[in-house]
Amino acid sequence: MSTMVTGGLGYVGRHLVGRLADRGEAVVSYNRDYAEGTEKNVTYVQGELYDVPRFVDTLRRYDVGRIIHTAAMSHPDLSMDLPITTFTANVDGTVHVFEAARMVGVRRIVNFSSETAYGHVDTGGTVTEDAPLHPTTPYGVTKVATELLADVYNNLYGFDIVSLRITEIYGPGNKMPQFLKEIIGPALRDEPYRMEKGGDHRFQFVRVEDVARAAILAADAKEFGQRVYNVTGGSQVTLAEAARIVHEAIPGANIEIGPGHLHLDRQGQYDISAAERDLGYRPEWPVERGIRDYVDWLRDHPY
Repeated sequence: MSTMVTGGLGYVGRHLVGRLADRGEAVVSYNRDYAEGTEKNVTYVQGELYDVPRFVDTLRRYDVGRIIHTAAMSHPDLSMDLPITTFTANVDGTVHVFEAARMVGVRRIVNFSSETAYGHVDTGGTVTEDAPLHPTTPYGVTKVATELLADVYNNLYGFDIVSLRITEIYGPGNKMPQFLKEIIGPALRDEPYRMEKGGDHRFQFVRVEDVARAAILAADAKEFGQRVYNVTGGSQVTLAEAARIVHEAIPGANIEIGPGHLHLDRQGQYDISAAERDLGYRPEWPVERGIRDYVDWLRDHPY
C-alpha cells in the first residue's frame, strides 16, 4: 500500500513526500507539472485532479491506500484577484479527488483546510474547532466548502476524511509570499524593511515541518474524535514581536513596522488540545527557535 500526496511538488507537499519516503513508505507524488526524481520510495505522476480516469488509474496502479490532499490555490490575497480560478482549483479539484477515491475504494483522506475558514474570531478567548465559520475571502470559502464536502462523503459514502485547519506556514522551501520571509530577506541583504501598519496584528506561525508531521499523524490515526482539527505552532505573536526576533537574529537589521492591524483576519489563540489528544500532535518548533533557524536557512538559500 502507498500514500498519495496531491500537490507533492508544492511547499508542504515536498516535506510530506520526503518525510514519508524517509520512513520507508511508498509515496505517489501527484502533480499537474512534470517531475522526475531518483529518491527511493517516491513515484512522480503528472496529472490534473479533474482527470478522473488518470487519477483512478494512478490509485489502482500504485495500490494507493490513503491520500493526503494538499493541492490547491493556496493564498487568500491571490484568491481576491482570482476567485474563479481559486474556486475551480480548490472545490472542483477536491470533489474530483473524493470521487476518484470513491470509485477505487480509498477511504482515508487528509484534507488540508485553513485558518481562513474561521474569518474574524477575535473575542478574547481561545478558538476551538466548533467556532462559527465566517470566511472573508474566496479562499476561505473554498476551504469551508471542502470541509462540508468531506462531511457529506463521510456520512453518505462511508469515507474516513479528516480536515486540518492550518495557520500561517513558514520555514525552508517557501516560494510563496509570506510575512516572515518578506521581513528576513531585506534584513539579510542589509536593506530596510518598512510597513506603515500591522505591528499589532497577531499570527499563529507554524513551521512547515510541524504541518507535515501533523498530516502524517492524521493519516496514521486509527480513529478520530472529531472531523476537523486546528494545527498551529502552539503560540501567538504580533508581527512586531516576530520582527524583534528577526532583529535579534540579524543585529543591525533595519525593520520598521507601524502599529495597527493588517487587512487579514483577526483571530484569538487557537486551541490545539484536540489534535494532541486524538492525533498525538505537539508542535516541535517554538516560534523563537523556528524563526531563528529560518533566518539561518535563508542565509544560504534563496527560499
